[in-house]
Amino acid sequence: MTVHLLGPVEISADDGGPRLHRRKQRLLLALLAACANRVVPVERIIDVLWEDDPPPPTVRNQVHVHVGAVRRALTAATGDPGALETTATGYLLHSPPVVVDVREFEDAVAAGVRWQAAGQQSAASAAFAKALACWRGAPLVGLDGRYAAAEAARLRERWLFARERQTDIELALGRHAELLPVLAGLLEAHPLHEGFRRSYMIALYRCGRVADALAAYRDGWRLLTEELGIEPTAALRDVQQAILRGAPADRLAVPVWGTARPRQLPAEASPFVGRDEVLARMDAVTAADRDRVPVVLTGPAGVGKTAVCTRWAHRVRDRFPDGELYVDLRGSGPLPLDPAAVLARFLRALGMAPERVPADCAEAAAEYRSLLAPTRTLVVLDDAASAEQVRPLLPGTRSCQVLVTSRHDLAELEASDGAARIALPELSSAEAQALVTVLAAGGRAPVVLASLSGRRPVELRLAAARLSDRMVDGRGMERAAVVEPIRRSLP
Repeated sequence: MTVHLLGPVEISADDGGPRLHRRKQRLLLALLAACANRVVPVERIIDVLWEDDPPPPTVRNQVHVHVGAVRRALTAATGDPGALETTATGYLLHSPPVVVDVREFEDAVAAGVRWQAAGQQSAASAAFAKALACWRGAPLVGLDGRYAAAEAARLRERWLFARERQTDIELALGRHAELLPVLAGLLEAHPLHEGFRRSYMIALYRCGRVADALAAYRDGWRLLTEELGIEPTAALRDVQQAILRGAPADRLAVPVWGTARPRQLPAEASPFVGRDEVLARMDAVTAADRDRVPVVLTGPAGVGKTAVCTRWAHRVRDRFPDGELYVDLRGSGPLPLDPAAVLARFLRALGMAPERVPADCAEAAAEYRSLLAPTRTLVVLDDAASAEQVRPLLPGTRSCQVLVTSRHDLAELEASDGAARIALPELSSAEAQALVTVLAAGGRAPVVLASLSGRRPVELRLAAARLSDRMVDGRGMERAAVVEPIRRSLP
């Protein structure tokens, strides 16, 4: 039994499957299926089902009625009344037993990218073909409203990504003659898509149709300049120039990005003690492998945000086989990094040639999202200045995990991007004493320092270092004579 979103929204089974005739019930089914294996809060359901209308006083009863209709339909198709679970805060669609075509599509795309990264081009092409076969038409046919429009647009972008990857691989395998009619049809449907046009030009050139290849470039140039007011990208211009130079056809290849696996995590803080509750909270909010939300770790200077973030990242790095990206955004300094500069750094780390990195921030962000979309990558954005600095660096899909640290609360990321915010407190008295004991190698003085330095790791490390120096030079001094100067020197 399958819930279809890649085409008309419906339930299919061996006997044809039950039908949901009411718009709100089909919209609810789409929302639950798109968020399969994740609790959808009742408030989110209300927002989606009553987007532009004020919810009626009986709105929760009406949600219950619509959920009941969807549950009956799923039960009739699967024979499992637990397929749609009621939780304390909302509802959760289990997959399995429910098969969701979007999940099958995403899994196949991810497999294609992994095969591609391993150099298995034929297997990658087959995986992308399997992904594209999940589509039965335009996504979410028959549904309107902001949610449906946004989800349909996201799914179309994913289709374009998979289609471009497959055509690029087929071209790399030398199947340019077979691709010509396919690419012509794709360009007819997507005339502004420069990736399809680039591949079409290469296929024409390899088939000996030089004039047609140059004509395809001129058509693209005219469309881009007249309709969008922009010039073709460097990648498209490079193909045109190579054709004009008469470059060997076998050297005119489509670049395949995204095969690099960056490993950029900095080393863990040593020693590291405590923080078990915060680490457990991070584990809990990142438990859903397929639908991860950004995690924002906030707190004052010196409280240990970077150390906790790095500790957690090293513990879970095996969950992110496609790599880790890390950047210090310098948000607490006078000159925070520009998102465009960070994107350029990340794109190069992901395998893009430096000369092909877009200078425009929006275009670079689009390339970045495309490269990360089918991957499981960990992105650590340390010391963020604002939500505006972070937002261009968020992947477009939730197969990746983003960790953000900041001295600011970044509430906008929670409101608009679904981030989970975790406030990092100072160390507990026991944790502070344990840290200083390790740093200062025991004795009574660490107990004093743990109480006078505010229980922030940076201050504790500084105090322990100064204590060590003074104890070496003044073993016979009274404790107050050793500790008081340190107290006065702390920030």
